[in-house]
Amino acid sequence: MSRNADLVALLGWEARREPGLSWDDAEEHVGFAFPGDFKELLGTFGTGVFDHVVEVISPVEDEESLDVFFSDVYESREFDGLVQWGKAGRCTLFWRTDGEPDQWTITWCDAEFAEWESYDGPTTAFLFDLLTGKISSRLIDFTPTPKPGFWPD
Repeated sequence: MSRNADLVALLGWEARREPGLSWDDAEEHVGFAFPGDFKELLGTFGTGVFDHVVEVISPVEDEESLDVFFSDVYESREFDGLVQWGKAGRCTLFWRTDGEPDQWTITWCDAEFAEWESYDGPTTAFLFDLLTGKISSRLIDFTPTPKPGFWPD
């Protein structure tokens, strides 16, 4: 279930981003389909940082962003079944790619790849729950603020 509308309301966000590339082109380039809520999220926010903690790079922003995203995906292939989609402080954020893309869950690890935590839900729900304090993580150093923000790149 997408929480994109809840994120828009929480962050007071009004802008919509027009991608430079199509999702079909990006999916062909990386070799897999993206979750629908991730596409919706990036169609609204694009590349940027959520409340100084979660950095997301849109693979459809432009050719450079697609190359950066693909490089991160290529590097994360050493972890079977995981695809990197962002960073949270010193943590790397992945999708656990079991099943269909809209059923993927979120997992993250510390900088040394020694400790791991997971969230059973899509990207937009993870972001909303993190920003509102519903996720407690010993790995992501984050204290929710009363008025979270988003800073586009």
